[in-house]
Amino acid sequence: MGSSKDVMEVFAERDIHQLFSEYDGWNVATVAGTKPAGRFYRITRGKWVGVETAFIAASFDMVPREELISTLNALPDGQGSLTKKYLLTPQAADTSDVPPHIRILRMNAFAFSEGKLIWLTKKKNAISYPPTECTPAPTPITQE
Repeated sequence: MGSSKDVMEVFAERDIHQLFSEYDGWNVATVAGTKPAGRFYRITRGKWVGVETAFIAASFDMVPREELISTLNALPDGQGSLTKKYLLTPQAADTSDVPPHIRILRMNAFAFSEGKLIWLTKKKNAISYPPTECTPAPTPITQE
């Protein structure tokens, strides 16, 4: 049996669930009707002052597309300070053109190296890449 989801989407959702845990009261749902622009998620939880909402756009591009950023900006703000917007990107992606009100989240499973998207494995002989450089020098991961 297969899954109707893209493998990349599964890894993005795994990172979102780690950052916004159900244990902390967060509910994760995909935003309908935004597939052509990218993958979007709405995360909510009830607080005593109202409902806290976060919109997350997942990008697997070296430089996030303008269409993705504008679609994320167009999502409703709801109750002002209780609504936040995030961009989930691979490590070492160029996010310099992302507006400051959109917070950047880095993926645990993907990074860019020499302009290519790579999967970061946790195997014994895996290579670790610094999250701030676009073309990092590989360094071995040591097992403790």
